[in-house]
Formats: sequence, structure tokens, C-alpha cells
Amino acid sequence: MIIFPFLKDFRQRQGAAGGFMLDGENGIPEEMKGRSGVYVIEAIDGSKYPYPKGRSKVIYIGKADNLYTRLSHHRHRLQLLIDSKGEYGMADDEPWVSSKYQYMYYNGAKVYYYKCLGKQEAKELEARVMWAFYCKYRALPVGNGAKSYSKE
Repeated sequence: MIIFPFLKDFRQRQGAAGGFMLDGENGIPEEMKGRSGVYVIEAIDGSKYPYPKGRSKVIYIGKADNLYTRLSHHRHRLQLLIDSKGEYGMADDEPWVSSKYQYMYYNGAKVYYYKCLGKQEAKELEARVMWAFYCKYRALPVGNGAKSYSKE
């Protein structure tokens, strides 16, 4: 069980599930199909990104109404970078690749997730997780481009 430092008071008994490689051979766990929740992607090569109030391995925090489908999309985008040896999205005639995938490609990508409980919505859960990250580090994760949190 993992408890992220920025979530030390969050679901202490449950912790985050997962811990699988986004580009791994085993794929995305089947238990995620049709489940909504929040996922946290962190670097695995020892990288810790500098933030105003500390350093963290977290690359990206996201939400999904179907975790399996959303993470499959991320895996596909990351695979395009792997297959092109990091060049996908760099040519003038190719679409830009979000920086989060560049971080995942160069620093690895391990995924942890929290499933929504009861009638909880993924958007509300993501807002709580993002706010906790922001309170600890005073910035969004390096791969997040838009704020999705609210004060509670």
C-alpha cells in the first residue's frame, strides 16, 4: 500500500492501488474496467521534480469515469513515443505531444489509483487530490496543464 506524502491524511486505511508500469507487458489491470477514480503517475528512474516547496516524483494527476479506458489512451500515446524513440511529436508535420508523455518516456511511468467510493464523482475526488498536492508543493504536477482543484 502506498500513501503519497501529499496525501498523508487521505484514505489512510485504503491507500492507493496499482503500482503498475504504464508501458509494462502486463497491461492495465482488468479491475479498472468501468470504474471511475483518480490516478497518479510518477517517475520511476529516481527523478524528483522541483516545486516551490519541495521535490516530488509525481508527473501527473488525472481522473476518469473509466480508469481502464483513460489509462489505455495514455499507454497508447506513450507507446508512440517509445516506438519512435522519442521523436513522435517533434517534426513540423506531426501533432504536438503533451509534455506529460515526454516526462513519462524519459523518466518512466508508474501508475497508482484511487477508485471512487459510493456516489463519489471522479471530478470531486480529483479536485481533492490536486488541492492536496498544491497545498504541499505550491504548484501543479509537471504534467498537468490546467488546475482542477478547489479549496475545501
